[in-house]
Amino acid sequence: MTAILIVLSLSVAAADEVKDKPITPAEQYIALVKDFNQAASLFFNAATDEERTKQVARAIKLAPRLLELVEKNPHDAFVIDALIQVVNQELWLQANTKDPGRANDRTEASALELLLRHHVRSDKLGEACRRVQYGFRKECETFLRTVLEMSPHRDVQALACLRLAQFLHGRLQRLDLIKEQPEMAKRYERLFGKDYLDALLRQDRAKAVKDVEKVFEWADAKYGDVKVPYGGTVAERVKTELYEIRFLSIGKTVQEIEGDDQDGKRFKLSDYRGKVVLLYFWLEY
Repeated sequence: MTAILIVLSLSVAAADEVKDKPITPAEQYIALVKDFNQAASLFFNAATDEERTKQVARAIKLAPRLLELVEKNPHDAFVIDALIQVVNQELWLQANTKDPGRANDRTEASALELLLRHHVRSDKLGEACRRVQYGFRKECETFLRTVLEMSPHRDVQALACLRLAQFLHGRLQRLDLIKEQPEMAKRYERLFGKDYLDALLRQDRAKAVKDVEKVFEWADAKYGDVKVPYGGTVAERVKTELYEIRFLSIGKTVQEIEGDDQDGKRFKLSDYRGKVVLLYFWLEY
């Protein structure tokens, strides 16, 4: 009986020791990322606006906490991953919610600035570039251009160049939407600043498209052989992107199409020049 009591006492003491052990910064990082992923999952699976709003309110608190964790532990191994997570979470809020942004908040910009200030020579910045391509703010462009210029790693340079071209192209596409959607314009003014948005809207669009093409061409010429994460090479990605810009963009002349219509009659798309045409494609198995 005495032996059992001693064992039980030791077990309770060990449990109390584990319970009282402080959580490490690395463990805090993992917990914050897990919390965000849960919120994002519940947001996408929510059945009501009320539930989605609840998950946005939960998610919006996490990037600032990650940034604070980094600032308190700047030399820990998880720091680069945490800063990339900050950017990722802020971009998620911008793209998937109607979050108007935190007034004068620089969470995303601060994370990008810390990556450049302390980690610009890291070989892990390829993933950061992949995330940043989906951004809109000026700091995203600055980040990609700086990594392209200063990274000592050719594969990171390649990804920075490709992602810069994709960022510039994506920004142009969103500017086209903004011109047609006043509510989107108002939200972007709050998120990124009226002066910045106005300057982008004033730019010569044709020249901006040419500039995008030049960056893609540069990526192809200098880094075409570099493999891109999740498949393919820089050259293959550039080919796809340039084809879309040059042949599939609004206002471009459609390439010639030949085929059989629903009655089996041979036709060419150019036969219908000047007329409204509906093209319906299907696959036969």
